[in-house]
Amino acid sequence: MPDDRDIFQICVDAAAAAGLDFLLIGGHAVNAHGFIRTTTDFDFLLASRDLRSWSEILAAAGYSLVAPERPITAFAQFQPREENGFRVDLMLVNDATFAKLIVGSLWREVGHRRVRVIGALHLIALKLHALREPHRVEAGVDYLDIVQLVRLKQIDIASNEFQEIVNRYANPTIRERLYRDFE
Repeated sequence: MPDDRDIFQICVDAAAAAGLDFLLIGGHAVNAHGFIRTTTDFDFLLASRDLRSWSEILAAAGYSLVAPERPITAFAQFQPREENGFRVDLMLVNDATFAKLIVGSLWREVGHRRVRVIGALHLIALKLHALREPHRVEAGVDYLDIVQLVRLKQIDIASNEFQEIVNRYANPTIRERLYRDFE
């Protein structure tokens, strides 16, 4: 069974060997953009068609699908078969969405591997979408990630692109809070 720091490298190396494209998202993507914070899982975004290959990679690394009896639509969570270890979450999108997101991505060195990281605005969109869930709001991490990304990347919150993302993905409460915090 690999340890926590190895599962990322195993996933990245196996995906590269199999010719699978993916994007790093979640907390490690936030870190790659320059806001360093603690995270206890690895999050990857991939085309839905690659789920079977990723499932095989993770199974070979000692991971099993959480709630395999439920149909997988947009997310698949994998946990190590042993008690301790980082969870691996896969966000699944169609080919057209994946193609749009990969265009806006950037290459970064993460965990001694060169990987594609989702672009800052797209990462903010994912975080805003996650904040539609009350338990994510209570945790507070996603909102802080958004604020720090806006500051670090010097994103103009009055820009049309940012406004479109906020209007599309943020709920009214988060939208109001975000604009209030940047007045």
